[in-house]
Formats: sequence, C-alpha cells, structure tokens
Amino acid sequence: MAGKNNPAEWLRISRLLRYSALLIAASSLSAACGHAVLTGSGTDARAAAQPLTTAAASDRPTTAGPAAHPAATADVPAANDHRVAIVSVSFTSRLLGWLLAVPPCALNAKPCRTLLLRRTTDGGRTWDDVPAPDASFASPGSGANAVGGILFTSPRYGWAFGPGLWQTRDGGATWRRVSIPGGPVLDMAAGAGRVLAVTGRCAASGQDCQSQVYTSRTGSTTWRPITGAKARGVEAPSLVVAGHTGYLASGVPFPGRTVLLAGPVNGSARWRPLRDNPCTRAWSMAVAAAPGGWLFIGCGSEPSAGQQLKTAYLSGDYGRSWHRIASPPISGYIASASMTRGGTIFLSGGRMDIYISRNRGRSWQTSPSLNHAAGLADAGFGLLASATSNATAYATQRAVYSHQLWLTGDGGRRWTPVTIR
Repeated sequence: MAGKNNPAEWLRISRLLRYSALLIAASSLSAACGHAVLTGSGTDARAAAQPLTTAAASDRPTTAGPAAHPAATADVPAANDHRVAIVSVSFTSRLLGWLLAVPPCALNAKPCRTLLLRRTTDGGRTWDDVPAPDASFASPGSGANAVGGILFTSPRYGWAFGPGLWQTRDGGATWRRVSIPGGPVLDMAAGAGRVLAVTGRCAASGQDCQSQVYTSRTGSTTWRPITGAKARGVEAPSLVVAGHTGYLASGVPFPGRTVLLAGPVNGSARWRPLRDNPCTRAWSMAVAAAPGGWLFIGCGSEPSAGQQLKTAYLSGDYGRSWHRIASPPISGYIASASMTRGGTIFLSGGRMDIYISRNRGRSWQTSPSLNHAAGLADAGFGLLASATSNATAYATQRAVYSHQLWLTGDGGRRWTPVTIR
C-alpha cells in the first residue's frame, strides 16, 4: 500500500480556514452591532448546537473545540538551522519513501526557490539526500515548471508535479521535464501499472476550475484523456486510486455540492458519477479507497469557528451501495482521508486532530502522542495523515516551519516525531 499527501489537500484546508475566518469576523462585527449570527442552515445549524455523541474511544477521548489541546506555536529557525521544511511525501511501501522539502530560506520574505529531496529505506526513521528536480518550489510567481508535490509509483519511477511535471526513471538520480496536455497539473495518483494526472486551470479565486484526467503507463510520458473524467466549476480536484479503479473528487463550497466520478484507471471505459453519492450536498469531502472495493467518504457541513458537523459512509462494492458509520467529532474541518486494506481509516484536515478508526468506522479515536501537533492544528496549521500499510502511517503538518514527520507502527495509537535535515 502506498501513501501520499498532495497539494490539492493543503489547498482545500487553506480555503476552509479562510472561509471560517470570514465567518468569525462577520460574527464579531455583528455582535458588536448588537446582532446574533447563526451559521449554517436548517437541520445542520440545529444539530451543531447539540452535544456530540460518538462510539467509545480506546485512546484519548475526543472533544468538541480547540480547548482540547495545549497552546502551541511554530518555531522559527535560527540562521544556522539545517532543518528543512516538508512539502510533500510519497511512500511506495511501508519502508521505502521520498520526501520533497525546502530549506529555511524558501520561507523568507525574499525566498530562495531551492528544492530538496530525501529518501528513506527504513520507514522514515532516517533520510538520505538524493538529487531533486531542477525546478523551483511552487509559490506565487515561481513559474509554470515549479513543483509542490511528489509521487513515486515504484523504486524506479517517480513524478514531481504541481503545476509543472517532472519524471525520474532511476529512483530520483536524474530528472527530466515532461509535457502534458490541459495546463497545470493539479494532482496525481497511481495504481494497476498506470499513472493518473488531473490538469486544469482555475480562476484567480481558486474556484471555478476546469479539469481533465489523463492516464499513462508507469514509466511512459504519453498521456491520453479519459472520457468522462472531467469536472467544471469546482475547486481544485483530487485523485484516489485503489486497484484498477480511479476516483476524481471535488466540490463547490457555494452553494455546497460535490463531484465524485469513478472509472477504470486505464481509461478503457467512460468515467461516470457515482450513483447515490451520500455527500452530494456537502461543503467539503474526504475520499479514501482501499483494495477489495472499499470506499470511504467523509462529508462536512458549512464550517463555523473551528467546528463542522460531519457524517461518514462506507462502501464495500466500489460505491454501488453505502452504509452510514459513526460520525467523526465535530471539531475541525475535514479535507483528507486514507484507508488501509484492513479497515483502519485516518481522517484529517484543518484545525483538527487526526481522527482514527481501526474498525471500519464504528468508532473514532485520537492519540495523546499527537498533542503538540494537534495544538498547532487548532491554531490553523493543517495536519494530514496517510497510511503506508495496515499498521504504518505518517503525518505531516502545514506549519510555517514544519521540520518533523510523525510515524506510527501500530495503527495510530502512538506517533513518533522524526526531524528532517
């Protein structure tokens, strides 16, 4: 089982945080004028006011609200600090992985645009320096060939992407630029000997994206559009693959609707919307797939002041039928999910801890070993988790200076930080 985190997930978190900040500002202004503001509508707003009830947790109990975690602040590096800031991570197995990073100077007011690449062969405990693409770090004004994501499909083949596209065929020893139709690369995923890339252009607001999914054989640079695998009028979409099936997920916060398409990764048949998508009217959505036809969807209502009413659903037949599972805690905004073959689900996003279910969604837990990271998440620094096997996973944080990777080998019960240099 491979794990990855991608720029699309961080982008969704940033938008949810910005929208929540606008709601808080509007609420404060209204209160100052002697008015009350109720966010949400109808049953969602009323349900958010009710006490939260979830199945019993075997670890630290979850609570509704940011006060559950101690105050935390991101550290600012000294001039001689050799730690690097993590940008993106990709594992091809529980032991072998790559990490895209930037030096501290990339985060200065006048940033350098150096990219760094690290590789691990022991599950993330130690990392070695390997050549990075001769590209800039993706940031405002960085150009069309810049990248902010990494995806390896095997020990040999890998991709650096977003918005540009670079390929390696020798495990990162050498890189070359690759062209692909449709504009900037928004996300990538891989499975069944194929690589999927979704490309498209978005309006300046980050919404109203027009995107198309392309497929290629692993190691090839020839891309073919997949019939029906396109979306319009949505925010930056994301790709999920399990076995021979790919999924394209996206949404529109206003007025609150989602898009979820599915089809074969080789493009042999038209991709179509999943019937009876339980998240059709959600404001945010997190999708995860696992071998055997397993598909998880987490649905989030309109976000409000650090909280979001959430529901979750599971399918064991590729999305043809669904059953509702335990609702995740109300705290935070969902944006990403990862699921193992054995049924462990990691749910993460903005202003929230990592919610973990080890029983296919019958209950949700958190881990005390992530208290500090969760405190930063409450302050607005997104925290994302991704599984690499039935028991192993890693977590990264979108802090201003994020030098640590968190690793677990027991399904998320305990996480160990590793500092990246």
